[in-house]
Amino acid sequence: MIQIDLWMNELTRKLTEQFADQLLFVGLQGSYQRNEAHEESDIDAVVILETLSMRDIALYRALLQSMPESEKACGFISGRQELYNWATHELFQFEQDTHAYYGSLHELLPPIDQMDIARSAKISACNLYHAVCHAAIHDSDPAEALKGLYKAAFFLLQIVYYRNTGDYIHTKRDLLPKLNGEEREILSLSMNWPMHAEQVRTNPDFYFDRLIQWSAAVLATAF
Repeated sequence: MIQIDLWMNELTRKLTEQFADQLLFVGLQGSYQRNEAHEESDIDAVVILETLSMRDIALYRALLQSMPESEKACGFISGRQELYNWATHELFQFEQDTHAYYGSLHELLPPIDQMDIARSAKISACNLYHAVCHAAIHDSDPAEALKGLYKAAFFLLQIVYYRNTGDYIHTKRDLLPKLNGEEREILSLSMNWPMHAEQVRTNPDFYFDRLIQWSAAVLATAF
């Protein structure tokens, strides 16, 4: 298992040497940031440069290839202005879910208000609803599709809980005891997938329907 702080510190050192004053921010997202990583987890690095060109992308690609277990590296890279111009409904969770190793992400973002957060919940619910319906009709491996869909539901659960309480919960294990009813069951299933995999494979329509009904209920909520 990767020692993520050592890996990220080494990445930051190399980025600083490569890009100097052009480098504005380095951060970490994903399962490693949440302390939920396993052996196969990706490393979701965030890199913001003053400007971003194809030459910069090529340099960053080569830099990542020099890192240990480089095949696990993924994430986000952007120029300052592109990030500032980004769709604001995507930036609330982007900021909340990023651990800084270099610089301040908050200083690079545009103002984000409650309408942006509400829009994030609405759009995420739309995307989940569509993805579940599409997979239920077209996917040749429903159980595998459901595994990814229940994993994705966590991010909508985060934003809905924040919208309702004003409290942003970063990890699945901390969010679970705060949920009730259908939402708790959805997150619990995602966290304990191997225990339920055979039931899901036997009756996938039940598990599709659970996500369809829940995401539809989120969509029906007045924002």
